[in-house]
Amino acid sequence: MLKVYLVQFDSAKGNKTENLARAKKMILDAKPDAGSLVLLPEMFATGYVPADLDDAAEDFSSSESGETSRTLSEVATATGCTIMGAGITRASDGFYNHVSIYKPRESKEFCGYNKMNLFFPEKESFKAGGKINLFEYDDWKIASFICYDLRFPEIFREATKKGANLITIQAAWPAKRRAHWETLLKARAIENQVYIAAVNAVSESSDQKLPLAGTSLIISPNGDVLAEGPIQREMVISAELDREAERDYRKNFPVLDGIVPPEFL
Repeated sequence: MLKVYLVQFDSAKGNKTENLARAKKMILDAKPDAGSLVLLPEMFATGYVPADLDDAAEDFSSSESGETSRTLSEVATATGCTIMGAGITRASDGFYNHVSIYKPRESKEFCGYNKMNLFFPEKESFKAGGKINLFEYDDWKIASFICYDLRFPEIFREATKKGANLITIQAAWPAKRRAHWETLLKARAIENQVYIAAVNAVSESSDQKLPLAGTSLIISPNGDVLAEGPIQREMVISAELDREAERDYRKNFPVLDGIVPPEFL
């Protein structure tokens, strides 16, 4: 069993210190069970695509390399949970939209992922990541994606072929396309027979130019919604994922093998 927590968060644009303090408080106040997985939305510390990328970008390689990595590493150790943050990292060839993962009492980034499919506002300023990354967590193989990646089913299938049984999505998905968000997440779970844990940012105030959808979701391999966040409110939601139930479901309904038992015809 694995418990997953999604931190549905409203970022103050350009105020990294405030965002980190509020995110830390939300996680600590939720009192997640030790050994759980905790996810934060895309670019949660800066807001989606801040104006000054040079100022927003950080080195996520160790717990002391930047303000965000230090905070996430501290939270991981304080809670005994693995924390999946998201931000902007800089490389020699440009900026990347990045997932950064920290385990308790470890000084280095445990695993990372650079967004492979860039949304339109990102294409001028960001480079696309080049590979799918999986990391192992107890009996789970987890693949992480970011927001617009959701529209590309081929990378989800490739992650499943590599052994993923849980796929995470960290997003800043707009409210005007919330129906797409919900439909595509359920489709990715059903077609790949994996758990999906998708955390989205939210816009509590109505004065934002492009309000975000909230509606963070945890979905079972057969498409059932196990937990759902509200549309316009910050909240931490959680659900417990059952690895044995997923194995049994794949065994009894082996669509990934291209075989459907006669009793289902």
